[in-house]
Amino acid sequence: MIKISRISSPLKEKIKNVDTCSQLDGDGLFEGKYTTTGTVLLRNGFVGSLTSDQTIVDSNGNFDGDLSCSELIISGTVNGKIKADSIIIMETGKISGDISYKQIAVFEGGIIDVAGMKPHNDTKSDKVIEIPKKSIS
Repeated sequence: MIKISRISSPLKEKIKNVDTCSQLDGDGLFEGKYTTTGTVLLRNGFVGSLTSDQTIVDSNGNFDGDLSCSELIISGTVNGKIKADSIIIMETGKISGDISYKQIAVFEGGIIDVAGMKPHNDTKSDKVIEIPKKSIS
């Protein structure tokens, strides 16, 4: 379980609605696709596709598949194709796979085991085309 008291105060504010979030708990394994606009707290195994605003993988949580969220907080294990604006890897967290992110933070002890990572930028760049000046004779 993520111990809120051990997390620095700026990180405490990032964890949204822990008491009212979707919780996948117990010793089972969830297989399939799950989409929500809220927070998901994963305390068991999940294989498949998960989309949420915020995903928290507890120290007993194990995710394998496609994950897309704004904020990802990892105390357990995450593997697969991951796209998140913000990734926070706690002391016991481990992430592997194809990772795309805007910002990432790793606490001492956290593990990043990937062949390559790439920051993503959702803003489209404007194309600038120079128009040559015509000389007037």
